[in-house]
Amino acid sequence: MERVPKPVVAVLLHAADARANVAVGVGASLAVRQHASMDELLATLDEGRVDLVVVDAIDAAGRSMAPGIRAIRSGFPTIPILAYCSLSSGASATVLDAAQAGATGLVFRGLDDAGYAMRAAIRSARQHSAAQRVHDALSPRLPTAAQPFLRYAISRAGDDPTVDDAARNLGVDRKTLFNWLRRSGSIGPRELINWTRIAIGVGMLEDPRRTAEQVAMDLGFASGTAFRNMLRRYTRANCSEIRVGGGLDRVLAMLAARLGPLDPLGEPPSIGARPPEFRAGDAFGRVLEAPQKTG
Repeated sequence: MERVPKPVVAVLLHAADARANVAVGVGASLAVRQHASMDELLATLDEGRVDLVVVDAIDAAGRSMAPGIRAIRSGFPTIPILAYCSLSSGASATVLDAAQAGATGLVFRGLDDAGYAMRAAIRSARQHSAAQRVHDALSPRLPTAAQPFLRYAISRAGDDPTVDDAARNLGVDRKTLFNWLRRSGSIGPRELINWTRIAIGVGMLEDPRRTAEQVAMDLGFASGTAFRNMLRRYTRANCSEIRVGGGLDRVLAMLAARLGPLDPLGEPPSIGARPPEFRAGDAFGRVLEAPQKTG
């Protein structure tokens, strides 16, 4: 059997410790390729094998990397970008520049750039595109009251949260979650969490370089077999059939049919009000804004 090349994480970082942190966070499932310039990185992107980009928010000379981030986003709009940022005085402007230029997420030196935090940031960035599509498809089919639960299910897709976890984090009881979803067919909270994980996983599988094992690892499944079993249980299809049969759009159509039409009679008075804007970069990792100093 032909060996499938590992997805590439393209890195442009001037500090050796930052490069080392990314290498540790990436682990064995991805290949890290270091670059000395933005031109080199863009050439690697042209090869079509890049899964994630990690770049400095400020280069070695103290200049903003926003133009380079903007060039990546313009040429490769679906590839997630992590901007490596500093908490030093005066860095807030460059952090904002990186976010506005199109960075998917931010990693701050000395705060969340080592160990588990870096692995979580990398995993979250890779899920970004699929998560946004899942949210945009499901949000109109759920009542306003249930929007926080949808955002929670998407943001915690890699942790396999329980219904109790969701209720506790949202500050409500289990019964409230069921009541929120009652106006969207017969689907319950556990089923919606599972469908969300499946949908994000299938979205990630649309990249032909990703295997079921890699997706399972990113989404917190016990194994590739566990992910495939849940996929078949909910969609009655295997990974190969899903890849060639519509991918994420097919799964979202199945879920939309499961949800059914939204019942307007039970909708709270806030119906018609636009729910808070969802950005997958916010859900999967740090909110795209500079931290505020206290004291």
